[in-house]
Amino acid sequence: MSWISKQPWLGNARIETWFILLPPLAPLVLLFFFQSYFATANNVSTIWLLVLVLGIDVSHVYSTTFRFYWEPSLLKKYRTHLVIIPIAALAIGTVLHFIDALFFWRILAYMAVFHFVRQQYGFMRLYARQETQNRLNKTIDMASIYAATLYPLLYWHIHRTSDLSWFIAGDFFDLSFIAPISVGLAVVYLLILTIYVAKEAAISIKSHQFNVPKNLVMLGTYASWYVGIITAKGDLTFTLMNVVAHGIPYMALVWLYGHREKKVFSLTIPWRQIGVFIGCLLLLAYLEETLWDILIWKDHPNIFPFFQGLPRPSAWVVSILVPLLSLPQITHYVIDGFIWKSPVANNKP
Repeated sequence: MSWISKQPWLGNARIETWFILLPPLAPLVLLFFFQSYFATANNVSTIWLLVLVLGIDVSHVYSTTFRFYWEPSLLKKYRTHLVIIPIAALAIGTVLHFIDALFFWRILAYMAVFHFVRQQYGFMRLYARQETQNRLNKTIDMASIYAATLYPLLYWHIHRTSDLSWFIAGDFFDLSFIAPISVGLAVVYLLILTIYVAKEAAISIKSHQFNVPKNLVMLGTYASWYVGIITAKGDLTFTLMNVVAHGIPYMALVWLYGHREKKVFSLTIPWRQIGVFIGCLLLLAYLEETLWDILIWKDHPNIFPFFQGLPRPSAWVVSILVPLLSLPQITHYVIDGFIWKSPVANNKP
């Protein structure tokens, strides 16, 4: 038990293990035992939409808001940002969508990708914060975590833009014209991974210590991004690997941030408090998705049966509604991009 407590936990070893370190790996168990199902179930069904999109993806967006309610001083300090960012996002988004809807979704997709990539780097750095490595070893860590995400993304741009999309079809640029360098990219990817493994092995042998959380973050990132993008048979596998690996750890980090004043190492999980937290997020997520469905998509009346008789809005109204309904996402991406870089980052759990 002592070796567990000596790991660089952020505050609660059990919560971090179950909700930060295992989510990127857990879907692999489903994929292994239900291979035939995931090989044929290419689309996200109603039940998967409820679990993955509404239950995790949209919910995790709203967890950003909770950070500011839990920290009144943070809300006061960044009040100007919290007002300006949504207003600017709505104005810019409306103009972009009015000019070209695909252009709007493409920009939003790349904002999301940047956010997803940076989260993995952030988790790796959090669990490496107590390590006394030289600059070379830190560079190897950085190269490895970025290789774990960027190589699958490049593979997607080169080989899979026709059968995978982030938000809507065609939102990623087609880079199939650079397909001749695919083998070279794969070699670099494997080389970086090999160097990282060798470095970690050498450090562990020399110091008789092994950073379990950091290496589980690294393993989970490599596994979820490679399987979710490169070997995925369809949109369901990608969504499962992508959403679970990103959304659940993010919500767990927000939860830990909200309890950062509790400095005592803990192995218990406050299920009742977590239940209230998740319940609030689910309610907000359902309300947002209801608006999306009755105003824009109109493709899941069985989940959102309200006001389905409303006519489809005109094109110019859609150019206002889509950026407006996207504000939680956009604000989440932008705020998350600068808030961890601010002095408050030093007060992370």
